Amino acid sequence: MTTACRTLIAGMMMVAVWPAAARAHGIGGPGHGGMGGAMLFPAILRTLNLTPEQRSQIEQIMKAHWSKLGPIFEQLHAANDELSTKLLAPGTVGANDLTPAIQHVGQLQQQLMQEWVRAALEARGVLTPDQLAKAAEMKKRLDALRSEMRSLLGPMGPDGPMDGNRGDAGGESCSGPMLR
Repeated sequence: MTTACRTLIAGMMMVAVWPAAARAHGIGGPGHGGMGGAMLFPAILRTLNLTPEQRSQIEQIMKAHWSKLGPIFEQLHAANDELSTKLLAPGTVGANDLTPAIQHVGQLQQQLMQEWVRAALEARGVLTPDQLAKAAEMKKRLDALRSEMRSLLGPMGPDGPMDGNRGDAGGESCSGPMLR
């Protein structure tokens, strides 16, 4: 595997880990992406013209949940670091070597999502019916935008823009056994 492929794999792992490890403050709550639609919630909240009272209530909700979310983020960062260290270590590495680390990351991601959804549900309870309708419309528009991006850029898997076989000017591709 070429150095470029190793760098690409390490970069993709960091992109996958970074949103989950990011700490946002105030109304944005923890993180800004990387965990599906639930993490769109903070961005959508900012478009809803919250009253000062709503903003204050939601900030308090997020702060209350951060005491549980913060330690999970830290554990997830450490678990992802452990996984990437094992994955990129010299010598032979098999799936069985990585299974415990992958399972640990999965458990932490599940805990993170469950706690985040609890916080989002509490925050949702502060919104008016009109704000909820506006949020639903915003999500619909974002889904359409995501679909348009996929149609413009193509799939992100094999034969997509990240596949080294596409437009590669004679260089070695990154579609070796590690990515299959």
